[in-house]
Amino acid sequence: MTAPRVTRGLWTPALAPLSVLYGAALETRARLYATGRLASARVSCPVVSVGNLTFGGTGKTPFVEFLARRLRFEGKRPAILSRGYRRESKGVVVVSRGDGPVVGPEVGGDEPVAMARRLPGVPVVAAERRVEGARAALELGADLLLLDDGYQHLALARDVNILLLDAADPFGGGGLPPAGRLREPLSALSRADVVVFTRVNRADPPAEAREEIARRNPDAPVFTARLKSAGLWDESGSPVGLPRLAARRFIGVCGIANPAGFAASLAELELRPEELFAFPDHHRYGRRDLERIRRAADRTGSAWIVTTEKDAVKLEGRTLLPVVTLRLDVEVAEPGFFPHLLSRIAGETGTPRTASRP
Repeated sequence: MTAPRVTRGLWTPALAPLSVLYGAALETRARLYATGRLASARVSCPVVSVGNLTFGGTGKTPFVEFLARRLRFEGKRPAILSRGYRRESKGVVVVSRGDGPVVGPEVGGDEPVAMARRLPGVPVVAAERRVEGARAALELGADLLLLDDGYQHLALARDVNILLLDAADPFGGGGLPPAGRLREPLSALSRADVVVFTRVNRADPPAEAREEIARRNPDAPVFTARLKSAGLWDESGSPVGLPRLAARRFIGVCGIANPAGFAASLAELELRPEELFAFPDHHRYGRRDLERIRRAADRTGSAWIVTTEKDAVKLEGRTLLPVVTLRLDVEVAEPGFFPHLLSRIAGETGTPRTASRP
């Protein structure tokens, strides 16, 4: 099996001023929202944002799906708002009215389409301007909005700000680009209402990270969550038994921020691809990519392709081999997570925060 490709940074000390300027600009922007000089728009229902501080996967999409299912169980009518990163369309796109995707990934974005496939009864809307997407979701009957990857999207006010941190590397090396993978300075920890360390089944949250959270945001409760396999599914949406797949050779394909996480999830199921193709996040598969995958399958005698949910919507129907999807579920360890979330939604813990404290 080939190792996932890793793109090395070109960091040198001469680039340090760029990190400083980048961080200062982001802190200034957050301060403008915090002081009201830039306004965060409000909508007529609760908004729960899920996001992170780093460039790289922390499990945001599985976590949003997890919240949507549980909130439906609680009798609410959630809708998901997403930017629909790297879609070819512009403006507001209704990806699903609650009965599955009505557009493809080129129009709706790979993650919104993947969520729409997995969440019957939950509308999904893609929009660069989440406020406009929120209006569309309300017209579809939503009474609660889930803002996917919304931690840095301060233009829409939220009632609960959930910050996800990868337990193995919570702060992306501790530096801003180009030195590290932080999307904004650690001062942004102060605007989290809830912090969740994800992937704790693969690493323990560092004590230093917990101390940093306690120093910058002592009021935010900290929870932990596992990302676990929910099994394998074929193109018709039916589960595939592990013995059926393990008995035949296969190729792994992913275009996500954390390809090592995909490889680890396969290993947890004792599945070992003959080759693993790791493409950039949100990759658009072209003819040459598909040809490379086909040649690898021919060379290794592979009969299947295993991929992620957001890659499956771009690969199904375009390969000669059957495409099998690895699904992930979220499990929060602490039983107090949802009671706390529901109390925040109900407004029992005070005024919602929408931006970093100055």
